[in-house]
Amino acid sequence: MTEQVAKNSRWPIWLMIAILSGVIVAGFLIFPGTKEQRNSLLSRLGTTNHGEFVLPPTSMVDLALTDGNNNPWLLANQKIKWRMIIAGSGECVDQCQEMLYLTRQVHISLGKYSRRFERLYLVQGESLGEETAKYIKLNHPFLKVLHGSNEGLKELLENTNAPLTGDFSSKTGTNVMRMYLVDQQGFIMMSYTMANDGQELIEDIEHLMKYSPQ
Repeated sequence: MTEQVAKNSRWPIWLMIAILSGVIVAGFLIFPGTKEQRNSLLSRLGTTNHGEFVLPPTSMVDLALTDGNNNPWLLANQKIKWRMIIAGSGECVDQCQEMLYLTRQVHISLGKYSRRFERLYLVQGESLGEETAKYIKLNHPFLKVLHGSNEGLKELLENTNAPLTGDFSSKTGTNVMRMYLVDQQGFIMMSYTMANDGQELIEDIEHLMKYSPQ
């Protein structure tokens, strides 16, 4: 009798394991691999995204970066957060400053989600100019400034649908600058340009945070 009760008591446990395993396997099977598949899945789920999915999925975990004190900055050693990368040069002007302003307002507007979000200004291959350093200190005190090589992030993204372009310091540059949303595991997930307004970024980020772990 006791043995039969024990066997019966195991059924709910095995059933739960089977259901969870099925969900995990199904997740891998339906994970969209192309832009069209992702948009189709989002449409079926009744959701929309304003940014552009970065394909193929690209991780920045191994990207060699340093902080303002020239110490190595490794994503694996940082707090788990969603991050927005704004890649620029040592002189941030015009469109670059517009992006910093836009992402600052987005960060503020995230409210309860703001603690799970961080902005990164990635200086490409040079030191931060004196005027830009003053501008950031005065206007963007919570912006994290990092330094990388000229080719690091560019090479990481060159084979994706959202390559890094832009003459960041030029007042006459015609290339389109991009902002990149990085998920909690370090995957560069979505790309935005100045064609996206703040409300669009907020809607995407809040939706992703709502369904992601703390």
